[in-house]
Amino acid sequence: MKALLDFIPLIAFFVVARQNGILAAAGALLIATVIVYAIHFIRQKGKFDKQQWVVLLLTIVFCGGTLLLRDDVYLRWKSPIINGIFALTLFVSAAINKPLMQLAMKEVFTLTMSGWKKLTVAWALFFVLMGVLHYITAFTMSDEAWINFKTYGWIPIMLVFIIAQFAVLKNHINPALTDQKPK
Repeated sequence: MKALLDFIPLIAFFVVARQNGILAAAGALLIATVIVYAIHFIRQKGKFDKQQWVVLLLTIVFCGGTLLLRDDVYLRWKSPIINGIFALTLFVSAAINKPLMQLAMKEVFTLTMSGWKKLTVAWALFFVLMGVLHYITAFTMSDEAWINFKTYGWIPIMLVFIIAQFAVLKNHINPALTDQKPK
């Protein structure tokens, strides 16, 4: 349910951008994000995780800046910066021996500390790649190419990365997950 809700702002952005342009799409993205995050806030009993706070606050800042100053350059910076923050956070967590991917995926995989650090660095590199791709599409391509990538171009890249991750780590899947037999 959470993942489906998180796509609503992207859909709003895409539909409004196609019909009314980028400035109107920034408004749609802002409104849809605030509504979706209000729903998350209620469903999560008044709590957000750090990632949700980052996305919400940066969406408000960059969409708000775009609307107030009537310049889409602020919205174009949103995705590269969010991806950069995620990458930096993951790199730091691996460097200080507190790999965040261990917290996120400890129920799925059984890895050594070295394995968790490698997985965390792999995700950090993925976010670097995504930040670079968002930057390239936002600042060197047409508005249409940027809107298309921002809306759904990154999804196949992420799916390939996740599938590759599971293929590489298939021997490290938590046995408790595979030993469960239907009764």
